Parts: sequence; C-alpha cells; structure tokens
Amino acid sequence: MSLRNRLVLPVILSALAVLAGCGGGGSISNPTPPPSGGFTNSNFNGTYTFSIAGANGNGIFAMAGTLVACGCSSGTIASGTVDLNDPANGAIVAATIGNNSVYSITTDGRGTAQLFITPIGGSQTEIDLDFVLTSSSHGLVIRFDGNGTGSGTIDLQPSAVAQSDLSVTPYAYSLSGSDGSQDAVNAVGAMTLNSSGTISPGIQDFSFNGAVSAQASLSGSVTVGSGTGPGSATLGNTPFGSLTFSVYAVDSNHLKLIENDGVFTMIGDLFSQPSTSFPTGNLVFTMSGLDTSGLVFVTGGSMTSDGTTISNGSEDVNDEGIVDGGTSNPFAFTGFITPLGTGRYELDLTNYQGGSSFAAYPSTGGLLMMEIDNLGNLAAGSALTQQAGATLAASQGYGLSLFGEDDSQLPFSAFELDDVAEFKTTSTAMTGIMDINDGGQGSSNLRGTYSNGSGGFGFATFTDGGFGGMFYYAVDGSTALLISTDPTQSALGSIEIQSTPTSDAHFATAKAQVLPMHRVLPKFRPGTKRKGTVAFKKNR
Repeated sequence: MSLRNRLVLPVILSALAVLAGCGGGGSISNPTPPPSGGFTNSNFNGTYTFSIAGANGNGIFAMAGTLVACGCSSGTIASGTVDLNDPANGAIVAATIGNNSVYSITTDGRGTAQLFITPIGGSQTEIDLDFVLTSSSHGLVIRFDGNGTGSGTIDLQPSAVAQSDLSVTPYAYSLSGSDGSQDAVNAVGAMTLNSSGTISPGIQDFSFNGAVSAQASLSGSVTVGSGTGPGSATLGNTPFGSLTFSVYAVDSNHLKLIENDGVFTMIGDLFSQPSTSFPTGNLVFTMSGLDTSGLVFVTGGSMTSDGTTISNGSEDVNDEGIVDGGTSNPFAFTGFITPLGTGRYELDLTNYQGGSSFAAYPSTGGLLMMEIDNLGNLAAGSALTQQAGATLAASQGYGLSLFGEDDSQLPFSAFELDDVAEFKTTSTAMTGIMDINDGGQGSSNLRGTYSNGSGGFGFATFTDGGFGGMFYYAVDGSTALLISTDPTQSALGSIEIQSTPTSDAHFATAKAQVLPMHRVLPKFRPGTKRKGTVAFKKNR
C-alpha cells in the first residue's frame, strides 16, 4: 500500500470500527477499584495546559488548550480556551471553555472532565476527557466520548510565562500530523528566539509523505499569550511555505503547538535546549513508523552513547502485532553520531529495524528524532537518558498511557486506540483500572504480572485489561517507556509513578512530557491485507 494512504497519529474511526467495540486482548467489565489512594477534587487546582492527538469521524483530530480548575468539592472549571483541528472542520482557534464545565477526581487519581466548548460564532459542543493524575501537577489524558478519541498530557502552569522568558535558552521541537488527504507529515528542529520572539537562527527537518527536506534554515517567530489565551508561532521556509500555530505554554521550558492555518493538522511540543551536547550514557527510546511494505510498527529499547558512537543497541519490535525481541531475542544495532551545528545531530544506525539515518535534537524533553534517509519508514520518536539501576518499584501507584493502532479487525480495518490506567504494584503483580477508548468507551480491570530484568528492561503479561502485555524500559525511579506486545495492537506509551497528592510531581517537567510521540497509523481501507511477515526482516 502506498504511503499516500497512510497518516501520522490516529486513524479514521470507521463504522466497522465503532461496531467492533474494543479489541486488543481485553474485555470491558465492571472494574473493581484499587484498594488505596488519597486524591480528591482539591488536587486538580489551578491553570492547566493540555494537548490531545487522535481521531474522530473526520479522520485525524488534535486539540490543545488551557483550563482553570477550582480545586474545590464542586469540581468547577471556571474558564478556558482551546484550539480544535480536523480535516473537515479545519482549525477552530481560541474557542471558549464554558464555566458550566466540570471535573471529578477519584481517590486513585483517575479523573473525568466535561468540557463545554463554544467556537466563535457557533453552538456549544461537549468534549469529554478521561485522565489519571500522577500528582497535582501532571496527568495522562485521553479523549473519552463517542465522537472521537486521542491521547496526551495535562500539566499545571506554575506561573504565567512572559515573552522575555523565551529568549533565555534555545528550543527544540517535534511536530507530527497529516494533510486533508491523510498524507503523513513530521517535523523536528531547533531555534533561538530574541526578546520579541523572532527566530534567529533556526534549523529544521521536514518529512511529507515520505519525502524529506533535511537541515533547512528556519525563520519565523514564537510568542506567548496571556491568561488562558494562546500565543502564536510561525515556522517559515518549510517545503509548504510558512506554517502558523497556536501556542499554549506549560512553562518557559515547555510549550505546546497546534497548527491553525489549514495546511496540515499538526500538533507537538517545543522544549528548551539548554545544552546542545548529544546526551551520553545509556538511553532508552520508543519510536513508530511504517515498514517498507507500509505496515505500522513501533519499537523500543536502549542504546549507549559516548557522544560520538552508539553501542550496545538493543531493540524490540511490534510490527502490526508481530512481536520480535524481548529478553532472549532483541535486535542488536550500532551507530555513529555527527554534530551538524545549531543543536542538530545526525544519527546513523546499522542494523536498526525501521530506518538508518535520523535527525536528532537534544532537549529537556529528551532526544527528539525523525527519520531522514528517504527509505519511506516515516519513523520518529524520542530517547531519554537512563539512570543507573532504573526499574519499576514494588508497592507503588503508577499511571499508564497507551496509544496506537488496534489491529484486531484486520484484514478488514485498523483503528485508533487510546487507554489510560492507574495501577498498584506488589513485588510481582500489577492491579488497577484501565479506561479504554477503542471503537467504544469503557473500563476494565487491569490485572497482570511483571518482571524487572537487567538494564531497566522489563515485561508484563495481563490477564485482564486493554492489552495482553508490554515491554517496558525504565528511565529512572519515576518513568518508563513501553511498547505493547499484544498481537492485536501496534501501540506505545509510558508509565509514571504517582507522587503524594499534596505535593508537586518531582518529574512534572519536560522530561515526562515526551508523550505526544509520533504515531503512524493507517486509514481504514476495505480489503486491506495483512502481511504474514515483518517487511523489514530482510534487513536483519
């Protein structure tokens, strides 16, 4: 199948997908709440910035905005502003979140919010969110209504961001999405801003429908808004001219961008780049893309960097549910690192499954990577520096986010899935609740066993929940990246420890925000045939 019939991020929710209900190895049930927790409505208090990317009936869907939560028993959302974007309706900029919007937080940190949104000149529309708080400052969120789905993050604004704050350090960014014909687009880059927000200098890599424009100059500007209103950004000198975005700030180290000009539906993140040095030590990563036959794949693993070379590369692969890797059979790869100035590196890998050359930009959001070798894999993702001895801990509460493609209805269709969960650990077991938007909304018990291996690698197998199992890669004592090992899914996500509800999350920084990762998923297409082997196995 040609790349032209694929899109980055979510799939179209076809009629078959909605009728099919939930796939992925789990069933909707009447879940039993976890036994402990100390969250209440008071732990959702202040101004929060959020973004979600997914799918609705029109295809790709993205939203980003800011809301003000009361932190009170009534669960009132006093005000807010949001941008919405999909191919049919185009960009709706700075729509109002009404003061009739409400939220509710359960004791385990799971929450729901009903946002009543009034576009300029239009009628009020309800969009529901479902999330799990890992602290009062940070949460993992999915859209949770019958009109669409998607995944993202929600973060407390510690204080208002001034324009002058943006000229202190350079920035790196990562964006992804598609056009109205569902052609995939990815972009990464770096920039320095002057006191008025003008980009000088900047550099970018742009990929559209598999064609790459690498190491091009970047012009434009980035400005912040006031109150809950968005700022604006212009990224110039792309292959499609200047693209414009709304900007919603978390803090001066992290801003969320959503395109508003109708050229593409793109969304992503802008992170500070206080150092332009390539990270050294052990790195863990997840990526997604298309293999050489146009099939969706996700990868995860680890590698060691000395700033010049990559060694000890270990990669696991899920290619539309065909899983390779794990404890006994990971793919080994090596590589070298070339500095090219302006905060940009080229990462050239040997025996890596799903690409050979990547543009790489270090940032407080991790190492932001995008394939630039024109092999057509459309792969992109991120890597985080791993702390020694990182592992999942026993007797802890965690939030979990999983997003990707449900392959359970292949060869007839494939569609977006988005799950968010809270679970507790013992020394060997995980027990909690997963909320699922996978062609239908519901909740399920999440029950399974897990095992920590060496080098931060681990795996879990679930007997109940939204997916059959996962490989995970611990970053530190707070965070792990994951890919699904379910044979009916191609999905990735993250696990984040829950801090005490009354404290700010010690990891509610850009490090934990590399969750709107690039996702490459197919449009529903009748008669699509699944391949019986992984197309890039020939490169092993």
